[in-house]
Amino acid sequence: MLRRLLIIVLLITVFIRVGDASLKVGFITLGEKGAFTKLALGFAKDTFQTQQLNRKDLKSGTFKDYGVIWWHDGDTDGGDLKDAEINAFMDYAKAGGAILLTGWAIRSATPMGLEDAVARQFGPQETDGIAVGITVTKKTKELKLLTGLKNLKGNPPGVDDRVQVNSTGYPKSGDYYDKIWKNFITVANAWGPPANDWTDRIAAFGYWKAGSGKVFNMNWRLPNYHKNNKDINQLYQLTKNVIEWLASESEFAAVSWRSKITTSWGEIKSLY
Repeated sequence: MLRRLLIIVLLITVFIRVGDASLKVGFITLGEKGAFTKLALGFAKDTFQTQQLNRKDLKSGTFKDYGVIWWHDGDTDGGDLKDAEINAFMDYAKAGGAILLTGWAIRSATPMGLEDAVARQFGPQETDGIAVGITVTKKTKELKLLTGLKNLKGNPPGVDDRVQVNSTGYPKSGDYYDKIWKNFITVANAWGPPANDWTDRIAAFGYWKAGSGKVFNMNWRLPNYHKNNKDINQLYQLTKNVIEWLASESEFAAVSWRSKITTSWGEIKSLY
């Protein structure tokens, strides 16, 4: 009883510090760090306490130092993961970690065992003049992923509104076209030519459950962190919202309270 009371007191007094330099993000890119990746890394470093992780860092113990692991391959295919690397990602996720896959990192959802199907791949393409974005669902709003975003009319978006995040081109990316994924939880639908409204056939973004954690994916043409993208500030804001939400779900996101002692949700929950 005393232990439960301590937990309640901690949760009341704790101040979760996410969305600024206090949130530790591990940024991974296994392909080339070209025009479709550099700005993503720059944004991550400017917005969070971000450390770029190399291939030798793909270990579960290393991942657990970070509230969110963001893997973005926007320029080239970084190659297959080794079994030990796959296990590291999944050990981290299943223990309550939070992973964000953007660009061609989506391909690894299959070897990770999250899906049986194989992702379609395409890109990169610097410019094609096609604007795309998300269609807001009740789930998008429920998870509070719309902070700071504008719909096509320049207003705060509501359910069924469209939010443009890419004005042209797309990174090295992919999707599980025509809903061939079976375990994915769609959070926002995708829209854009030629079909105009793709509903959840490819999905704009969403996540897989993995043990106590989540593997979030933003795919297709959306994660275009490129200087040609006139809507990149909308994309930055959306990415910030997603990472903040993932951190709020992560067992390994740092928290602090008034005494400035820091710990993690995992450590607090272990007191139960």
